[in-house]
Amino acid sequence: MNVSIVIPIFNPDRIILKKLLQVVKGQKFKGKFEILEIEKNMGFAKQINLGIKKSKYEIVVELPQDCIPADKYWLKNLVEPFKNKKVIASVSKIRLPDSIWKNLSIFAKAANIKEKEVITSLLDGKGSAYRKSILKSVGYFDEKNFRTGGEDLDLYMKIRKKGIIAYPKTEILHYHPTTYMKRLKKTRQYANGGGTIFRIHGLKMRGWHYFLIKAIPILGLIATVFSFPFNKKETELFPIYLLGSFPDHIFYLYGFWKGFLNGKQTV
Repeated sequence: MNVSIVIPIFNPDRIILKKLLQVVKGQKFKGKFEILEIEKNMGFAKQINLGIKKSKYEIVVELPQDCIPADKYWLKNLVEPFKNKKVIASVSKIRLPDSIWKNLSIFAKAANIKEKEVITSLLDGKGSAYRKSILKSVGYFDEKNFRTGGEDLDLYMKIRKKGIIAYPKTEILHYHPTTYMKRLKKTRQYANGGGTIFRIHGLKMRGWHYFLIKAIPILGLIATVFSFPFNKKETELFPIYLLGSFPDHIFYLYGFWKGFLNGKQTV
């Protein structure tokens, strides 16, 4: 099985990017694979689509510039499910590296607590693989309505009934050192994409009630507070998380309703 790996690049940390390329080139993989580095300032969704259209293999992997495979068998395990012809996509699990976590400020840790340890999303652009024919059948990623976030969940809504989406045991390390303020801006960005998706897909959207409840003043604040992940054994961060929930709620409200009213992700 041969694979095309698309790496969208914009203003990267060159050290992380170099490590990413080294790890990818060192993968224990029996098939052929090509690496397409798309270094253009044109919006994330457009970069991905450009790479997909340039790719020469049927299986295409999306790998952002700050996402490093956790081990040398990542690619093998990620594409293994495609031996089943009913599988249309395969999703990597995501983990924030310990080296990043331990260097965050206490406020940044509280704001990023939900990303600690392993995350399995419905369909995430961080190390997911797709059949190119499926992407083509739905017009690729929606670059008209999404620039830098939300395009992956929108794609999930379009392809989820076309075949099987696999979740193999394979991980991506997401290297995104951040500050408390940068995290708030991410909240606004993700919410902006969520509002756009809700405008496009409405009640058909997976988890629509969660997005909508969070977008209601006060009620969304309560939902944010009660969504603290106590199971991650970082309960000492809860008071800081509680304090940070107020500005987080404001940023979420702004992002979601801007996306919903405009009908496109712009933040």
